[in-house]
Formats: sequence, structure tokens, C-alpha cells
Amino acid sequence: MSAAVAGSPWRPVIGMATSVGLVYLPIFAVPPLITTFVDDLGFTHSHTGALMSVCLAAFLVGSLVSGRAAARFGTVRLILASLVLCGIATACFGITASLGPMLVCRVAIGLAGGLVYAPGVTLVTTLLPPAKANLGVGVFLCGLSVGGTIAYFATRFVSEELDWRWPFWIFGALILAGAAVVAALCAGVPRIPAGAAREAAVGIRTMLSQPSFRVLVPTLYLALFTAYGVFTWVPPYLDESAGFSTAQVSFTSALMTLAGIPATFGVGWLAYRTGKPLVIAAAGLTLPALLAAFAVTSTPSPGGATAVATLASFGVSGGLAPLYALPPILFGAAAGATASGFAAASAMAGAVTSTYLGGWIIGATGYDAAFWIYAVTAVVTGLCLVPFIARTLALGRTDGEADVLGREAAEGRVRPEVETAP
Repeated sequence: MSAAVAGSPWRPVIGMATSVGLVYLPIFAVPPLITTFVDDLGFTHSHTGALMSVCLAAFLVGSLVSGRAAARFGTVRLILASLVLCGIATACFGITASLGPMLVCRVAIGLAGGLVYAPGVTLVTTLLPPAKANLGVGVFLCGLSVGGTIAYFATRFVSEELDWRWPFWIFGALILAGAAVVAALCAGVPRIPAGAAREAAVGIRTMLSQPSFRVLVPTLYLALFTAYGVFTWVPPYLDESAGFSTAQVSFTSALMTLAGIPATFGVGWLAYRTGKPLVIAAAGLTLPALLAAFAVTSTPSPGGATAVATLASFGVSGGLAPLYALPPILFGAAAGATASGFAAASAMAGAVTSTYLGGWIIGATGYDAAFWIYAVTAVVTGLCLVPFIARTLALGRTDGEADVLGREAAEGRVRPEVETAP
């Protein structure tokens, strides 16, 4: 059953959404500045890709240890400490213009993000009734989208008006101030019960014994591979290859990230109302296949390019929400945090691959090959892997089946695997 909390459970849910939004400010502040780093600092595309990939690799490590860390120290304490680390590292990023120190700061930012993400999404599903888990995860990811939107929209504007360093100084101060807001919102969250650390120590073999989880892991890998291809390389493509003006690139980037807000919240709400979360996820994760349009034309129209980028962002942002709700449902609260961490780490492995491989491919052959790869990956993820998860779980069939899964998760039992397709 959901954990008891003083006052409305939505207050800490909003606190978790705020925390993930804050840590994603510096994560998403780099893509709008890729061209600036290349032109002003003399970086190559491999260097700028490394600024994203090392951050996401550290996110992966943080995600892997986050479940046990949350059980040992408490979810709220862990998240507050991670916000402080993220704020300091973000401010320090703007102090140097050397690649080495910048990479160190990005590692600290990514580690903090990993320690926030999985415990946060697990706490959300623990605080709310099972039937509202997808809605809660939608609100949580909406916070992420808000953070990404602010980063995309504000970073380029502030850097042009002042300097590329100023966005990181501002975001660092905002993160440190936001930690106090998160602490206030989460004041009534109960402590982790005794024995949770032992329960959280579920092994990888145990997690992978679930057929649905075995499929979920590569699905999240490929979904984040596509997502970070969209968010990292579309803005510089529009700037460098398509020849868009600074205003057009900023407008498209803002729409891309703004699309994530209605996508994450809307998909969470729709999954809650229909009981068909994976059907919705499959449709959304297929939309980035539209990136193939960038590969077949070297001069896309501003309107067409904006539509393709926005739809790709909308689809991948919304499609991820139901997938991230699955680990806590499958394994329960404490073990679910570890499973969520492993799932998030798998996803971040896809993001690391995407940013570094994308930078290498673009530097070697141009943008066309990269966009073809992202488009094909979207089709495989949305039309092949997600339906297979639905098959193993028999999710997405009726509201009644979704309710049964929720009740069994609340009672600490894992739903038996069902072999029939939806």
C-alpha cells in the first residue's frame, strides 16, 4: 500500500518533480552551447559530445548505487545532499574554460542527477495509491521537462546577453536555493523502515529473472539513445547544417523542450484514465522516426524542421513515463528503488552511447547518418520492444487488469507473467 505521509501526498511528489527539474538544468545547458564551445573555446564535436557523455556516465553510476544509498541514508536526505553537490559543481563549471576541469564538474553533476532520479521516481510511486502511479510519474517527469525547457530557453539567451558562463552560475545558485524548497515540500515524508536496506539489496540476477524487466532494460537503453540524439544534436544541426538563424534555433529548441511538459503530464494522465500505459508508450517512442526527414533533405524549411523536432521530442518524452513506472510496481518500494536505479542506469548507458557516438559520426560523416540511426532505433523501440513488454505483462488491455497489477504490487507480490499478447 502507499506510504503514509503527513498532509497531501502530492506535496512531496511536487518536491521530487522540483528536484529532478533542478538537476536537469545544468545537464541540458550544454547542447545549446555546443556551437559556442566549438567556435570560442576551440572544442571539437567529440569534445562537446564528451561533455554530455561523461555527465551521463556519472548519472549511470549514481543510478546504480542510488537504491541502496536511499535505503541507508533516507531518500529525502540523499536527494537534498545531491542537490547541494549539483549546485556547487554547476557554479564551478562556469569558472574554467579548460576541458579537463569542465569534465570533472560534469561528472559531479551527473552523479548528483543519478542519485536524485531513481529514488525520486520510486518515492513518487510509493506515496501514491497504485492506480495513480502513472499519473505521479507523469508529474515527476513533467518537472524534468520544465527544467530542460528552462535550460534550453534561458541558456542561449543569457549567454548571448552576458557570457556562456553566466547560465551555469545562475543555475548553480537556483539549485542551492531550490534545495530548501524541496526540503520544505518533503518535510512530512516518513523515514525508511528498518530492514529496508536489506530489502533494497536485491541482486541483478533476481531482477533479470522477471521476463518483463529483461525486456525493459534494453528498451530503456534504446529509448534514451534516441531521446538524447534528439535533444543533443537537433539544435546544432539546425545551426550548422540547416543554416537557421539564432532566433529560429532558439525557438525550435524551446518548443522541443516545451513539448515535454504536456507530453509527460498528458501521458501520465492518459495512462491513469485508460489503463493502457504501454500502448501509449509504444506510439510515443515511435514518433522520433520522423528524424529521417533531416537525413533526406539538406535544406528543411523552418516550419517543417520545427514540426519534426517538436513531434520527436513530444513522443520520446511522453513515451518514457510509463516505462519508468514499471520497476517499483514489479518489485515493491525498497527493492523497486534498486530496480529503478538499474533501469535508469541502463537508460543512461544508451544516452552516453548516443551523445558520444553521435558526435563521432557527425564529425566523421555529417548529420545524415546519425539521424538515420536514431530514426531506425525509434521504430525498433516503439514497434518491437514495447509491445513485447506488454505481451509479458498483459498490460494495456483493460482498466481491470491494470488495477490488479497495482493491487498485487501494493501487497508486495509480483504479477505472474502472462503469455497472451494484448
